[in-house]
Amino acid sequence: MLLEWLPWLTIALVALVVLWSVRRMANSNGNGGYEKSLAEQQHLQLENAKLASQLEQTQTQLANLQELQENLQQQYTELQLNYSQCREQLAASKAQLEAQIQASNKQAEQLKQSKQEFEDFLKQFAEASLNKQSEQLNTSNKQQLDLILTPLREQLGEFRKRVDHVYTQEAQDRRSLVEQISQLKDLNVRLSTDAINLTKALKGDNKTQGNWGEMVLEKVLEQSGLRNGYEYHTQVNLTQTSGKRLQPDVVVHLPDNKDVIIDAKVSLVAYDRYHSTDDEVQREQALAEHLQSIRGHITNLSGKSYEDAEGVRSLDYVLLFIPVESAYMLALQSDKGEALFLDAMQRNIMLVSPATLLMALRTIHNIWRYEHQSQNAQEIARQAEEMHKKLVDFVSAMMGVGTQLQRAQDNYDTAFKRLKTGRGNLINRAQSIVKLGGIKPKKPLPEELLQQAAENAADENLLDTPAKAADKETKE
Repeated sequence: MLLEWLPWLTIALVALVVLWSVRRMANSNGNGGYEKSLAEQQHLQLENAKLASQLEQTQTQLANLQELQENLQQQYTELQLNYSQCREQLAASKAQLEAQIQASNKQAEQLKQSKQEFEDFLKQFAEASLNKQSEQLNTSNKQQLDLILTPLREQLGEFRKRVDHVYTQEAQDRRSLVEQISQLKDLNVRLSTDAINLTKALKGDNKTQGNWGEMVLEKVLEQSGLRNGYEYHTQVNLTQTSGKRLQPDVVVHLPDNKDVIIDAKVSLVAYDRYHSTDDEVQREQALAEHLQSIRGHITNLSGKSYEDAEGVRSLDYVLLFIPVESAYMLALQSDKGEALFLDAMQRNIMLVSPATLLMALRTIHNIWRYEHQSQNAQEIARQAEEMHKKLVDFVSAMMGVGTQLQRAQDNYDTAFKRLKTGRGNLINRAQSIVKLGGIKPKKPLPEELLQQAAENAADENLLDTPAKAADKETKE
């Protein structure tokens, strides 16, 4: 609104200036100052010229402002349009995402349903095809059909067995996981009790301690579900590039040719003294020696550099197994336990107890299970592809058999048509020769065939009679 009234305000301002100038000139003339009035008149003319120039500039600015307003209005309209389009695209994307989520949730159910429908289709198709063509197939065609169907049935049975095995194995693994958790609890209690009972026997004998630690490690491996000689190996002989020989307690294999090395280390002497006294000073000293013993194992294990060994693709860390759960927890819960574990991590060593190791091994077992399932799925897909190919070949062969049967039927009909139709068909001629020659054949032609040949000849005569009569009249 202000831009619309701006020209009129400018004109009014110029008019006021002119009026004021005229009044001053009148006053000047009344006083007799003509020269002064003339000078003022010239001054006013200059002022009027300036005002006219300002008016023109103002109008130009007004036009620019109007153009700017139109541009801003156009940009605002475009922004509103873009905003509406973005909202529509967002709503469409959200709907598409929800549809994809629903479709994904239905895939598992549809897979089982599709499997059953596919099996029913194959069964119905095979039965329908066999029932339709069984009466027309000769011995050689039946043998050829058996050669096609037998591998198809075998592959279909193998496909069903593999799918059932996958579902059964998954259910068994879930039940096994619950049992393993319960066994883990019992294992911790049993190991703690065994540690107390074996401390005196093991104290001071490093070889015996090492053997006992390896035995506990073997029990944990057995309960993890992994198989010795397949997913893990014990007492593997390794050689570094420098020629140094190494023999880790266990090498656990992962998919993609990765390995995890586990070494069992036992620290019981200081741990036993810690629990055998009530004196706080002696307990603190025993705890410090216990931590120092574990730290020594970390340093020793770090110096072996398993990652440089040939024939093994170890991960960036090695598992140091402490077979006594309570000894592991004592070190972990002490004031210097965090520093101990950080130092081990910096050396690419992870401290594990029976509980944490079993959890890690169960995770590896599940990884292998999913890997086997993936391999089974790939094998199922491969066999399904082969089965589909066999099915295509079977359908093509059946269609070929049908085409051949239809062609044979057409040839049969054509041959019999030539044999028994028309006035001079072969059957009537042969029968005439028999009658004229008084021949008595040992095996006469079928009566039905003779009757059909006679009827066809009679029909031909009836069709020809009107034509012959017309020809006779034409000649007369």
